[in-house]
Amino acid sequence: MSVPLAAQRRLRIVASDRLLAIFTLLSQREGTRPRAGSLCAVAAEFTNLSGAGIALVSTGRQYTSLCTSNTVARKLMDLEFTVSEGPCVDACLSEFAIDEADLIAANDRRWVAYAPSATDAGAHAVFGFPVRIGAIRLGALSLYRDRPGPLNPSQLSDAYLMASVIGRAVLAMQAGAPPEMLAIELEREATFDFSVHQAAGMVAVQGSMTVGDALVALRAHAFATNTALSELAVRVVIRQTSFDPNFGAWRDNGVALTE
Repeated sequence: MSVPLAAQRRLRIVASDRLLAIFTLLSQREGTRPRAGSLCAVAAEFTNLSGAGIALVSTGRQYTSLCTSNTVARKLMDLEFTVSEGPCVDACLSEFAIDEADLIAANDRRWVAYAPSATDAGAHAVFGFPVRIGAIRLGALSLYRDRPGPLNPSQLSDAYLMASVIGRAVLAMQAGAPPEMLAIELEREATFDFSVHQAAGMVAVQGSMTVGDALVALRAHAFATNTALSELAVRVVIRQTSFDPNFGAWRDNGVALTE
């Protein structure tokens, strides 16, 4: 069924007005915070939700936080990276929105590890939107609400539009960087957990395992001890925590840890 020309014009006008609203909010926010942080703050404000986070994904399916809008959003992002499940992880691999309007009701159906901890952190509904340009997967926009309930049609449309703006913003930040190198602007502004990758390398050497297996071991230990993955990684990097391959156990300052 074709859409009448008059209706098409109205749709273009609405989209243009909403884009203008996003750019206006970004210009206001960028005067008080870094560019990447502005994207998260505006995403939450523009969709009228409790908070937002942006994750970037590499070709090896390693996830990195670009920014979060508040403390709860940061906890949710850390949780996803620790348990490898949640709206951002699913949206990174999908072409469509991820919608979980009631996490409490979903505790026994979806995201078995993520859902209970996410509700404990203060989220009762979570949503994920792919951030991509054509076939290029860049990451995902995650949104949360502190009460149950689905997105209304306007919020859904605005979230897709915001994800599109984020994709173009990331490409703009990366433009001009040497091949295989991260743009200085992204490296400076993003909350990249380089320590996680460094810690994985150290654990891989300690345990004579692959880096992939070391990442799994890090995530499992972080989850078992209710510790943020980034916090555990820092302890490994500064040699406060290490993996003992002889006993298959983690040690903190040389003392064996129990889980």
